[in-house]
Amino acid sequence: MRIGIIGAGSLGTALGQRLGAAGHEVMFGGSATALEAANRMDALVGANSEAAAFGEVLILAVPYPAADTALQEAGSLKGQVLWSCVNALKRDMSGLMIGFDTSAAEEIARRVPHARVVGAIPPFANALVAGELTYEGSLTPSVFICGDDPSAKLLVTRLVGDLGAQPVDAGRSPPRDWWSRR
Repeated sequence: MRIGIIGAGSLGTALGQRLGAAGHEVMFGGSATALEAANRMDALVGANSEAAAFGEVLILAVPYPAADTALQEAGSLKGQVLWSCVNALKRDMSGLMIGFDTSAAEEIARRVPHARVVGAIPPFANALVAGELTYEGSLTPSVFICGDDPSAKLLVTRLVGDLGAQPVDAGRSPPRDWWSRR
């Protein structure tokens, strides 16, 4: 499968390396860090819009404050499977930027309403980089997967499995007005 990745920090780079090793074609979008990530493996590099156009699945692995710019640079994502690995933590890790009434993936989905957004944040970038995903000798980490599009969730589920993690279907995103109905 062709995978576009926007965000070449530790998580984006680790996902690219692991998915590339699993036989997927990878293209990083972005600037100098994307070029560095691509040079560490057999991957392509281009602008964010090129990575978006390249990928059957586009992984967004940027800090929450950078998401809007990255999505604008990606261009039209109509019909695109967008795997959001964005966490809404404040830069200083002191809490969430968006409170508790929504999630980063839901906010991303609002920004690109025609994309097929799936939220799944692998919490083990360092383990991916090291190439070892088991804990305590045999425990496999789980990744919760949530989204409204069953076929998009299936693609991301397969990719999470290719990482060596255990995908866990966390269901659909709640309806947009769920919190107001409580």
